[in-house]
Amino acid sequence: MNRSRRRFLALSGLGLSSGAVGLAYVKGIRFPPLQLMPGEAPTHVNHDGIYAAAEGAIFQSVTDGALLFRAFVPEPRLALHGRDGQPWRVILQNTHPDASLSSSTPQSQLREERDNLTRIVVGRARLETTRLAWQFPKQDRFRFAAIGDTGGKAELQWVLQRAADLNADFVLHLGDFNYEDGDFERALKAFNAASIPTFAAIGNHEFHDGWRSTHEQFTQFIGPGNSAFSLGGVQFVNLDTAADFWPPYRGARMRLLQGLPALTESGPLSDYVAFTHRPLVDPDPARNHDINGPGEADWLRETLLGLGVKNLLVGHIHIKKEYDDAGLHTYISGQGLAHADLIVGKLVAEILVGDVQRGRPVQYHWAPLNMPFSTHCSARSWELLETIEQPEVLDRLRRLCGGTG
Repeated sequence: MNRSRRRFLALSGLGLSSGAVGLAYVKGIRFPPLQLMPGEAPTHVNHDGIYAAAEGAIFQSVTDGALLFRAFVPEPRLALHGRDGQPWRVILQNTHPDASLSSSTPQSQLREERDNLTRIVVGRARLETTRLAWQFPKQDRFRFAAIGDTGGKAELQWVLQRAADLNADFVLHLGDFNYEDGDFERALKAFNAASIPTFAAIGNHEFHDGWRSTHEQFTQFIGPGNSAFSLGGVQFVNLDTAADFWPPYRGARMRLLQGLPALTESGPLSDYVAFTHRPLVDPDPARNHDINGPGEADWLRETLLGLGVKNLLVGHIHIKKEYDDAGLHTYISGQGLAHADLIVGKLVAEILVGDVQRGRPVQYHWAPLNMPFSTHCSARSWELLETIEQPEVLDRLRRLCGGTG
């Protein structure tokens, strides 16, 4: 190979690598697994001549001719159009049972059915676009619960029921419901069977399994990694911290944060609720269960504080704790498996509750999770008790569960 050809190949390789680095810098890199920023959740579909676009809901599939969506905010919207007179059928999941539907089309020309958290709307396309909007039933005073790290089995079902028993109107799930094979499917069933909707942050166990990417399931069936909604004068912000991101000021998360209004004394917002999976800093430095991307935690903290965010809700660490992080009050609500109950042999795990009253900051308090010991009849609980050498609690659990895990 002559010198000029070697030089050409070397320069070509350098150009390709430089281009790849440039693309990575523009789009952002997630690690682990090492990859460019994944695509965003689908929100529209064109099927059989009917075009439907959603705000606050993702398109999942076509099911028996119906367009299936799942809401990831309390007040989703849909717009549909097609050939005049063409019939359409829409299924919307994860909507509060008492949410009310308004439409640009006369109600007499639509039919809405309610099945727990699912709405089925049937109509016909008109010359103009049909717009559907659901309004959350409580606008001035409501309650939410926030907790993460539940897995997808009986513990998640109990958490959702406990939140409803505490009079929460919805749950902010702080990530990690997908620990084992089958958990994702089980969690979807639990979310759909619950009596109140759930809006979930993506956890590291939803984002990747070691070096294998799994986040496509989340964006297809749960929602986007980054989203926001305003309700009762409070701005809720769901942020993706499931995997480290470089550079931090790129991608959908940056665009979302840049488009949010700052909290002011004379503005319409009374507070911010920012929730995500991983804490910006671990209160126990020896544990190091926080964000490790270069400059990522500092950028997020500075950006949130600049918006007027005072509180950050996180999971990831399986504890209940609150602490000040350089002006950002952080609540770790990660006791969704209630392993603390097993470790000490009594009910100590807690769930975070937020009370919203229009015009006032959110009021937070901790409530007992009260998870029954029978909920822990699983191999995972057995292994925990064997690892921490708690034979008395293990024997109690075996007797309660019939000796099987």
